[in-house]
Amino acid sequence: MKTESNWKGTLHRARVILGRHSLWRAGLGHSSKYGVAFAFLLALPQFALAADKKEANVTEVVRDVRLLAAQAAPRPAVVNERVREGTAVHTANESRAELTFTDLSVTRLGANTLFNFDAATRTYNLGSGAILISAPKEAGTVRISTAIASAAVSGFTAIVERHTDAHNKFILLHGDGVFTLKKFPNNPCRLHFGQAVISPPNPTQPPHVCDVQLSKVMNGGLVRGFKHRLPESALISADIEKQKRAASEAPEPQNR
Repeated sequence: MKTESNWKGTLHRARVILGRHSLWRAGLGHSSKYGVAFAFLLALPQFALAADKKEANVTEVVRDVRLLAAQAAPRPAVVNERVREGTAVHTANESRAELTFTDLSVTRLGANTLFNFDAATRTYNLGSGAILISAPKEAGTVRISTAIASAAVSGFTAIVERHTDAHNKFILLHGDGVFTLKKFPNNPCRLHFGQAVISPPNPTQPPHVCDVQLSKVMNGGLVRGFKHRLPESALISADIEKQKRAASEAPEPQNR
């Protein structure tokens, strides 16, 4: 049944997310669904409290990661610290970070990245650098914004890059979404898994959707450079198999 399928999906994601949580690592990680449910229920009060305060938890820090709160000096980020709405997260050269949100969404920051979020509008803002965002369907529609583009997605995993001196990228690893260049608001494009939009820093034409090989993208630093598995790893693996089958069934081009 669909309800049971949704429960299993949420349960799986809870297991992955709780793997980042100290309470789970302390010994509640039993393999049965009851053990997962028990740990999830124990964690709910903390998640609910953070939701009321519109916060995320820092679940991984590598090298130099700073929190930039309004009217406060930058300070180093530490694991298990809460990041409030409006506080920017900045990673230095060869540094990276991971944030876990109360709705079980995960955001990973690559090196030289500036990121913040607006919980009221469910918007993730990328000032510069590269991020990977993964959100379950239960989280609803999420908006991602950069200086030149915006996207609306749900039940997805995506990589977004914003640069002023190199191409900007929006790559959908799983799910569906709508991408729009801000210079061309009347020309949105719909993307599915394994598709991307690559634009120059100052686009002069509407976006063009291209295909990407997910197996190669999954070897990148925003996937492999972190301790934890992505919550949607199994779904992305299934999408990779779909790509492989489609490629094997495609007719060979005719020589002219």
